[in-house]
Amino acid sequence: MFDFRYHLTTVVAIFLSLALGILLGSVIVDKGIIAEQQQVLIDSVKADVRQVQDENRSLKKELDETNQLQDGLFPLTVQERLYQKNVVFISSSPVSDNLRELLFESVARAGGQSLYIRIYTGLGLNDAETKSRLSSFFPEENLSDDELTSKVIEGIAVELATPSDRTFLKELADLGILEIKGNGSLPANGLAFVGADLSKFNPEAIDLPLIKKLKEFDLPLVGVEIEKISNSSIPIYQSVEISTVDNVDTLPGQISLVYALRGVVGSFGTKSSAEKLLPIVISE
Repeated sequence: MFDFRYHLTTVVAIFLSLALGILLGSVIVDKGIIAEQQQVLIDSVKADVRQVQDENRSLKKELDETNQLQDGLFPLTVQERLYQKNVVFISSSPVSDNLRELLFESVARAGGQSLYIRIYTGLGLNDAETKSRLSSFFPEENLSDDELTSKVIEGIAVELATPSDRTFLKELADLGILEIKGNGSLPANGLAFVGADLSKFNPEAIDLPLIKKLKEFDLPLVGVEIEKISNSSIPIYQSVEISTVDNVDTLPGQISLVYALRGVVGSFGTKSSAEKLLPIVISE
């Protein structure tokens, strides 16, 4: 004879079977929906990818056309702007061969010629023989290191900016205090100081004192650096009131360099320290 517990167990089993059936049915339905949604998502992603690819091709075409236009306009923009001018690039930190050649090419395309002078920080004053040979150029006796440094920087400025036999520069080159490269000649008609990341060099050691001396000769002076740099040296050059170009490794920067070397004053480039991208020249 069946008792109440049997009936209760049967009822519970029936409900469990119904629940299991409903669950399995919903899973099957959900799987179908999920599969359908996945296919819709895949189709949407494929369409987005095709759209992005089309846009990239279009942007690349526009970029190529822009670069061709810039390449074509650059010679016209700078043509003869530095005709027969001697430009000196100065650095107290290493400059790559590629950047140096790019700077030389910019000046050459404007009709000028260039020299590159690397001046080594410290000026060799930690070496007794070097210090003695440097001291022999100056009549004063018992010069302190700071006084001798000032005299050396003054001597460099004078031979860069005025006609002379370059005896002092030749001596500095022989001593390994500086090196000179390029096909330009002296005196300079304009000078550009090539900056670097401030974590790698100190412009206040050589650059700023030399700039202050060179300002006495009323020559165009420019502080330059490449566009992508972590710690910009441009504000340091601006502190001594010379023109600056913060993207000299780009075509706009090379145009700015040429005009700054002609005497156009301003801070040019793409960084926050720049006043404008390019010089605005009304007449030439």
